[in-house]
Amino acid sequence: MSVSILVNDVLNKHYGLIPATSLSNSELRKVIFEEVSEFVKAQREEFDLNKASRTYREIDMVYSGKPSAIKAQIGREFNNNYVGRVKPFVNVKQVMLPNGKPKKTIKNRAAIYAIDESSIEADE
Repeated sequence: MSVSILVNDVLNKHYGLIPATSLSNSELRKVIFEEVSEFVKAQREEFDLNKASRTYREIDMVYSGKPSAIKAQIGREFNNNYVGRVKPFVNVKQVMLPNGKPKKTIKNRAAIYAIDESSIEADE
């Protein structure tokens, strides 16, 4: 997690831009990645972050009448920093189409991930 996320959280809470009952960006990321971790341990099917995390699914796409980029930021962070790199996501990979482009959901254009069964067997 970057320092700018933490600074942004502190400033948003200080100036009342985040309701006291809602999670800060850093807390939100932690909860989402824990939920996805549990999902990955229990499932062996293709998934996107909406399917794997109830918290992620419930994030509003609009905040104060303006588009919210938090879902996109969390999705990019998951793909760039966790998939294939950090336990328990070492065996997770992004699903690619035959033309080399990432496979995405039809409804919301979210990246689709899958558990790489071959690397699980190699680990055991």
